[in-house]
Amino acid sequence: MKTEGHKPYLSLARRYRPQTFDEVAGQESVSVTLKNAVSAGRIAQAYLFTGPRGVGKTTMARILAKALNCAKGPSSEPCGRCDSCREIGSGSSLDVLEMDAASHTGVDNIREVIIDTVSLVPNRDRRKIFIIDEAHMLSTAAFNALLKTLEEPPSHVVFVLATTEAVKIPATIASRCQRFRFKPLAPEAVSAYLEKVAKAEKISVETEALALLAKAADGSLRDALSLLDQCGASSADGSVREETVREMFGLVPEETVMGVAQALAARDAKSLGDWLEKIYAEGLDPKEMLRDLRAAFQEIYIGKMGGAGPAKPAWKEIAESLGADGAAFWLRRISVIFESMRFDEQPRMSLEMGLYGGLEAAGDLSSWVRRLEALEARLSQQGSLDSLPPEAPFASAASPHAVSSPPAASAAAPEGGVWPRVVAAIRQEKAALAATLEMASAAQGADGSWKIRFRRPFDLELGEKNRRLIEAKMAEACGGAVRILMEAGAAASGDHPEEVVDKAVPVSSAGSVPGGEWHDVTEAAASCPPELQKARDILGGRVKVKKKS
Repeated sequence: MKTEGHKPYLSLARRYRPQTFDEVAGQESVSVTLKNAVSAGRIAQAYLFTGPRGVGKTTMARILAKALNCAKGPSSEPCGRCDSCREIGSGSSLDVLEMDAASHTGVDNIREVIIDTVSLVPNRDRRKIFIIDEAHMLSTAAFNALLKTLEEPPSHVVFVLATTEAVKIPATIASRCQRFRFKPLAPEAVSAYLEKVAKAEKISVETEALALLAKAADGSLRDALSLLDQCGASSADGSVREETVREMFGLVPEETVMGVAQALAARDAKSLGDWLEKIYAEGLDPKEMLRDLRAAFQEIYIGKMGGAGPAKPAWKEIAESLGADGAAFWLRRISVIFESMRFDEQPRMSLEMGLYGGLEAAGDLSSWVRRLEALEARLSQQGSLDSLPPEAPFASAASPHAVSSPPAASAAAPEGGVWPRVVAAIRQEKAALAATLEMASAAQGADGSWKIRFRRPFDLELGEKNRRLIEAKMAEACGGAVRILMEAGAAASGDHPEEVVDKAVPVSSAGSVPGGEWHDVTEAAASCPPELQKARDILGGRVKVKKKS
């Protein structure tokens, strides 16, 4: 980059500062609105420009001042050649006063620069314009002193307040201004603008380097021009290459980020360890590596969801092996690692534990999905529960409590105890149901159906409430759908009532116990208390009482 003669070098940010509304990149909505306002003569008494740094707030304020005070105006297209336009551009105009609120925060500064001069007529131009940069830095007393002037300013005065933190502007001030929001520029727009400037300055710059500069600028065109200027000055021939940009700003090489991503996608702990050691050995910033890695995984995830994915073939291969679920898993994981490194006294430990722990976690959901789909395909060949019609009641001729599943393809019971395995599987989900099923009996009929017999009617009700779960576990144990019939006690089969007797009590061969004998209590026996009758009706079976001898 060459300088002309002995003239001092003018930075790219100052040399390419916009001079008209149309030259302000990325703020078309603000430019059009202000141009129309100047053309229609509808100029507000105060404006509030908000937005991030380096996006054109102060530049737009100067262009507005030119449009209002141009010798050929007021005009939405200031000439830029008259004395007023040139003085405003150089910051030497007596009627356009700029104040940096970051260094002039007190009420005395407001009084000296604005309050004491606001009533004076312009020296030469039509309007007196006050531009207050970083307005949010003013003190509360300074804002209060400015408020009265903003409420009733002289007709020849226009205020322009620029700030990067709009929330710190008091509502009483903001409500008296027309507010314009300046947006950060997209990386693509910044890269295109830098390419245009590089061609004008005859700077050889790689496309990858432009993308890195645009990313580092974070939406600020002024910062992007400053970075380009710095990179051009660091090279002997004035060329800007990707390696130069990464080395200057401490960026992690892409091959390192890609190597870590490949290790994570392949769940290769050894390869991951080698790349981490290389990062620390070369003095690279691990957090910068995590930021680049997160950005890459985000691009992969968006691509899997239908958006624009990674362009380079190597990243496409990583995207194929990782999948959308894997990318989403690592995005969440990296956010947790960032938070852990922020508060940990040993950030390296947090980094390594987070990455190595992710290798062991069930993050690769796509592989689990494939395994489940394969298992579902094998089960569907033998018969699936999903193909069964809705359940219908099946009443046994012997009992109104007997209900069965609709006819279905029966599955042969494998060798071994099917029912104990079913009970054990149900115990993992519902321990109380498993305890009830342990007291029930199950047997497979000649037609392949299963009959589950419960001891008591309310056990049958519990079984019916959980029929779907029982059927599912039976199908898993038998390898296919089964037909189940549920019964309660002897009432369902016509057998003799089951004795409800404490088996732990020793009974002699004569049917007696020490101190008395057991006697049946018939339903019509007057000696049967009402409580026992009610218990027998609920529990079923036969009631016996012990009579002393």
